Amino acid sequence: MGKEQSIPNVLFNASTILAGLKSPMGGSGKLLQWAKQKKITGIISEVILDEVKRNINKVGISKMSINKIAALFPKLLPAPKKTTVVSFYKVVIDYGDAHILASALEAGAQFLVTLDKKHLLSLQNKIKNTNIVSPKQLIKILSEK
Repeated sequence: MGKEQSIPNVLFNASTILAGLKSPMGGSGKLLQWAKQKKITGIISEVILDEVKRNINKVGISKMSINKIAALFPKLLPAPKKTTVVSFYKVVIDYGDAHILASALEAGAQFLVTLDKKHLLSLQNKIKNTNIVSPKQLIKILSEK
């Protein structure tokens, strides 16, 4: 990563965290490493952490990895306000994803990094308050700075 003015705030979706833990050498793993090295400020909400905990066994990762997550994301946000979540219902494909966009807004995240092509990456041109990107896109953007 090149020199930058400030460290970007990046909200991680559960899919990115799980992929990064499962495959540390991939793009998601690289972003988790950057969060650990404080090259980016990794942010998650309590809701996202719960989603990771619920799905960690599905990707063959031990519960011990949950401790790693807390260390990577010292900025653990409370669940977003219901009014903020509801405000995203008109743009999301799945109401269950509105909390992610609400958390990104409340956190002032410059980026929301996700692997969810169907529900979140498809909203890239509809959301103005944060840049919705894949791990590959974020690595490219931040490497050019």
